[in-house]
Amino acid sequence: MSTLRVLALVTVFSMVPGGFLSDIRDTQGLEGQQLAQGSTVLHHRQKRGWIWKQLFVQEEDPTSRIVGQVKSDSDRGEFNIQYILSGEGAGDVFEIDEYSGEIRTLKKLDREEKAFYVLQAQAINRRTNEPEEPQSEFIIKVQDINDNAPLFLNEPYLSSIPEMSPVGTAVAQVTATDADDPMFGNNAKLIYSILQGEPYFSVQPKTGIIVTSWVNMDREAREEYLVVVQVKDMLGLSGGYSSSTTVTVSLTDVNDNGPTFQQCKSLSSLAVMQTLMAIHKHKHTPACTHTQEVRESMKV
Repeated sequence: MSTLRVLALVTVFSMVPGGFLSDIRDTQGLEGQQLAQGSTVLHHRQKRGWIWKQLFVQEEDPTSRIVGQVKSDSDRGEFNIQYILSGEGAGDVFEIDEYSGEIRTLKKLDREEKAFYVLQAQAINRRTNEPEEPQSEFIIKVQDINDNAPLFLNEPYLSSIPEMSPVGTAVAQVTATDADDPMFGNNAKLIYSILQGEPYFSVQPKTGIIVTSWVNMDREAREEYLVVVQVKDMLGLSGGYSSSTTVTVSLTDVNDNGPTFQQCKSLSSLAVMQTLMAIHKHKHTPACTHTQEVRESMKV
């Protein structure tokens, strides 16, 4: 008989995280086992318990809706039990029908502001004003909808790679986050794509890693690239939200050009040098040399 009491208590106060609660006890199976063993436990009154239904509400719904119900299994629909609600949001976010145990929203909720509410329920016998059940705690979960656009982190993005890098060289990684529930549907599942920068660069759809996709990117031909990356939620499906960011990629120089002679400038410099040397030689020729040259010409 002690075993039966423990099982009843565990069942009555068992809670399933996330707001999905149940307390429908299979007492008939226990009674059948005890009866087969010749036990007299059936002569004792069985402890009653709560009957829970799934309790959740969709966010951003402005309509007042019934989101669930708490109910004692001793409730026979005779309105002799009063249900009382307390805890987070009781009275301003949620209200309870004191006769049926139905819980209704009073305003729209935002999951990103608060994802769940912890409340307590009481069942009071109207005739005796005594608790029909012990006070019990339960959770109302706020269900996500896709109402947030993904946002890039750590902007602005600046990167540099050596020119002539091989195809597949990692350039940078962009990262975005989405405030929606990553565990519910595809609301926060993100996909990256290139809007500008092809065919020189590409991006890995799931990681946001940008890599080179063009051979022989020469810094002497082009030094800087602007790569625009888009991120979309809902795995890129229509109806989702998106945002974009720009990555500035600079090519750094490598020693890929040998020295060359500038032939035209060299010839010009040589001609100037020869002229200067001739003028210099003429200025420094002795005067007697010129006189001797004149005399010799007169003899002729």
